[in-house]
Amino acid sequence: MWPFAKKKVREAALTKPKPCATPLPLAAVPLPAEIKRQAVREAISALGLLKPEAEDTIVGFLADEMETHPRQTLTEYRKGGEQLSKEEKKTLGLRSNAFLSRRAYDDLTEAGLEVPLKAHETVLLRSTFTFQRYRSLQSIKASGLVGDKVFKGMRYDVLNMSCPVCGPLDGVTITLDEATIFPFEGCTCHTANWGYRPSVDFLAAWNN
Repeated sequence: MWPFAKKKVREAALTKPKPCATPLPLAAVPLPAEIKRQAVREAISALGLLKPEAEDTIVGFLADEMETHPRQTLTEYRKGGEQLSKEEKKTLGLRSNAFLSRRAYDDLTEAGLEVPLKAHETVLLRSTFTFQRYRSLQSIKASGLVGDKVFKGMRYDVLNMSCPVCGPLDGVTITLDEATIFPFEGCTCHTANWGYRPSVDFLAAWNN
């Protein structure tokens, strides 16, 4: 289900993230293009790694189907264009052969300068998980599963079990109307890498 993480793992720390906005209900959601923009805007605001002006750049990288890992996508972005000098890279604690273009450098906030090779990737990953939650919920809504008595709701699938907010939700089932796409307030996950799976009781089909 989740293309970028196969196991439930403890997420490596970057810098302490800012509190996220309270998740919004999925009722009356905008079109996918606007969801993408909202996802990127939330990620930029919550993580504080990129300047708001980088929004269009990250939106452009947020595809419907992410066949390429954001790490590769953003490495190519950092490789393109004029590179920082060896002295400038050394000041940032980077190797002389590290890729960091001036346009990518200009996207970074002070917090982003602490993780210049990870900042763009982390923002895109967080945006991707938000958008994939949207796609998952829309797919379930459009399926014939909703309304069937075997369908019990949506079950949380949490990858970062160390998060005090997300971790306890793993395996918990909620109604489809309760399912949200944006990260939770107080969540400490940098990429908010949790999702949903349909909760189905196949035995219910045999009950009268």
